[in-house]
Amino acid sequence: MKTKFVVLGGIILMSTSLFAQIAKKADGNDKRTDTVAYVYSTPEFSINDSSPTINLRDVDIISFKSKEDWMMYYKYKSRIQKVLPYVKIAKQLYGELKEEKESVKKRQYKHYRKDLEKEMRTKFEKELKNLTVSQGEMLFKLINRETGNNAYTIIKEIKGSMTAWFYELVGKRWGYDLKEHYDPEQEKMIELIIKEMGPAYNI
Repeated sequence: MKTKFVVLGGIILMSTSLFAQIAKKADGNDKRTDTVAYVYSTPEFSINDSSPTINLRDVDIISFKSKEDWMMYYKYKSRIQKVLPYVKIAKQLYGELKEEKESVKKRQYKHYRKDLEKEMRTKFEKELKNLTVSQGEMLFKLINRETGNNAYTIIKEIKGSMTAWFYELVGKRWGYDLKEHYDPEQEKMIELIIKEMGPAYNI
């Protein structure tokens, strides 16, 4: 049976990422490393046809009018690809965690959470500290998008009001608004990239 340590892992990962990110200054050096790829399906040939038929997948053509928009596109896509594995873990285990929290006693839950936090710090703290601040911001945005809750609400649910208040206070010191909600209308570039990524995003 899956242990509750595993169930709690994704949420502790989010808390660990917050500690790791607010403890460093922004370097602002995201590099343009992405290119737009077009993927085609394998040609299908029919023995009875006099000529082969080729089925091509629909491709969204990305076009911007300014160099600034292109730079934003490449930067955002690079950040999304970097944090995507963490977002997938967080979303999956967040759903399971909410179910598990209702089935165990408060004391047991607190014990498991503390043990898991120690385990997650050992596994992920170094990786998360290596994220740039802009990548950390993208991590929080996507977790918000996929869970429906902002970082403050998630931390409050998992670790309590006082801890959430502390995170919020320290986050503000480094420019994070943990109560900010993800708005697709305000994040059109992110939504465009997610649509373009298609199954590769798949959270």
